[in-house]
Amino acid sequence: MGYLAYMRANRPGWSRMHWKNRGWDASIDRFGAKHEAFDLPIPLLYTCASGRDHPMFPDDGSTLMNPIGEFEKASRPTTYAWRDHWIVASTLSYAFNNHGASTVSCWYCAPVRPFPRQIGDKGDGSRRMDVSILRAPFPITEDTGLTSFSTCSLGHTDDPPFMPPYNGDPSQAMVRLMNSFRMKPGWIVWDGYLHVWVNSLYWKQLPDANDDFRYAIGGVPATLELELFKAYRVYYEQLRCELPYPYAGPVLWPDQCDPRFPLPSDPRYGAYV
Repeated sequence: MGYLAYMRANRPGWSRMHWKNRGWDASIDRFGAKHEAFDLPIPLLYTCASGRDHPMFPDDGSTLMNPIGEFEKASRPTTYAWRDHWIVASTLSYAFNNHGASTVSCWYCAPVRPFPRQIGDKGDGSRRMDVSILRAPFPITEDTGLTSFSTCSLGHTDDPPFMPPYNGDPSQAMVRLMNSFRMKPGWIVWDGYLHVWVNSLYWKQLPDANDDFRYAIGGVPATLELELFKAYRVYYEQLRCELPYPYAGPVLWPDQCDPRFPLPSDPRYGAYV
């Protein structure tokens, strides 16, 4: 890890692309004084992110905000970042394998396709996933009892351009949308809200990954923000046509081309670098 690259990714004064310069705030634990968060059942999240249709183990009631039992001892709690009431949660887990759990946080993480090893790792104990989950401040349906999900990618960077869904029963339109993004974000509808997620761990290791994405700690790298926001909008608009009892209240999308988001493709990028 280059010292200058790390500093640029994690010091607001060193980079206009830093997440704080793009309007994000972040907590370092679950109990920050200024803290916006959302909850998800851990068995549901890891079932979806493992490419399965059903949990591997009985639901123990653990959630991101209230882990119990094995999850209470997990090595890394869920962290949150927020901007204009949009929230991104990030949680790390190790994959379950036949030799037992590498860490207690892996209980439901049992991918149908083994995660690749990370650069420099030698053992299977490093088969991790780092799930980033975006939720909007507004729901997608008034049916809070509905649970629906699907994913076309578990985070593998060698996926072909078109992947059939691992789980769920998505429409062909949703399958096409998921495959239209490089990271193929998955989605979960729970408690009336849409959640869009990616396993970002391996994408950060690609040779063309920028330093902000590769090294950023505690907030939301611009590369990941753009992927999640763009997927969220098109998934939301498609699913709203498919789900029963769609939400009819106010919806406000973030401006992805404002000065807090100066990506190279933005014509105003030159004014902010």
